[in-house]
Amino acid sequence: MFKVHPIVLATFFGYNAGVTNATGCYPTYNGGSFSAGSMVSATTITESTSTESCTPAGTGTCPSSGSRTVTTRTSKTYNYTCKTGPASAFCSQSAFAPNGIYSNQAWDRESTECSGVATPATPAAWSGGGCPYIFSSGTDYSAEDVVSVEGSAFDLVYQCKPSPVDAFCSQSGYEPGTSIHWELAWTLLGSCMGTIAPTTSPNFVSLDPAGGCPALYSSSADYEEGDRVSRDGLVYQCKAAPLSGYCPQEGYEPGTSVGSGSQTVEYWKTAWSVVGHCSGTITPTSSPAFDSLTDMGGCPDEWVPQTYEEGDRVSANGLVYVCKAHPNSGHCGQAGYEPTSEPGPWSLAWAVAGHCSGSIGPTGAPSFDPANSVGTCPNEWVPGDNTSYEEGDMV
Repeated sequence: MFKVHPIVLATFFGYNAGVTNATGCYPTYNGGSFSAGSMVSATTITESTSTESCTPAGTGTCPSSGSRTVTTRTSKTYNYTCKTGPASAFCSQSAFAPNGIYSNQAWDRESTECSGVATPATPAAWSGGGCPYIFSSGTDYSAEDVVSVEGSAFDLVYQCKPSPVDAFCSQSGYEPGTSIHWELAWTLLGSCMGTIAPTTSPNFVSLDPAGGCPALYSSSADYEEGDRVSRDGLVYQCKAAPLSGYCPQEGYEPGTSVGSGSQTVEYWKTAWSVVGHCSGTITPTSSPAFDSLTDMGGCPDEWVPQTYEEGDRVSANGLVYVCKAHPNSGHCGQAGYEPTSEPGPWSLAWAVAGHCSGSIGPTGAPSFDPANSVGTCPNEWVPGDNTSYEEGDMV
């Protein structure tokens, strides 16, 4: 008769790396959370029974029949690796424990026994040198972002995969190296030690020259998709909608970060992209070019803080602006929405209609065509006389 008992003997401290000694045993399985590639060991005790003769019969442990049953126990320890893919979700469930009834659905067992202790081998170092910022749940990550994950023996570096799967890098359940589905969103690059040393000056070898530097970022500006700003010799471009909505928000200023040390977070990467490097300023033209704008003739009145309606026009610096349709028209007369030649909130309320020069000249005195005379003048309209007028009445 044979009986098989899988047992566990110590606390799990699993790891996902290889081993230097293939005969060594991985940490002993004792429940816990596992992911694809986790390595554990489990011991199985096999019981076998046999019959042997004994004397003197009927005394001590020797039955009267003169024979007794002897139980022999044999223990064997094997290494197990959590399967990759969807099956890895079962590795953390007790019903799929190594050497259990359903273990082969979640774990791969090595064919030979192990002995001793397996020493985890440090994976090859990644090409970036020191460790990048530690992965932080809740941070918006995008394609090619690199993070590090701390381990007991070494730290590992992961890179967010290209679009479209990069959308998973920021989602719960895809945390690099520890979650069930992390391999769908992240690529393991290698191990790291220490921190990434800063360079003495920015390196622009891999960036395209963008010419003169655009205006610096302004916290009061209302940036839209495609707008560009500069900071420390780099040119940043506001990303496409809906991410462009973050461009003017506090905390998303290009090239800045919040926190310190391992808790540093760069929110600006959600809204802005680095498109090149620049030097100097963008050279202005000698005078505004209106080739693509309609000549509106004389300039209407300049903007003043008053109530404007859809279609109203004002002028500033030789340009004509028209108040946009409702509900944007509600901003046309508000302070801070005065149309100018610089980017700003005014673009929410006003649209450039064309260019102008001079002023709109007044018309001459009213002229009357004798051919259209209605004869004797009717009664003059008097305010407050409570006269009831009907269609066609003249005053």
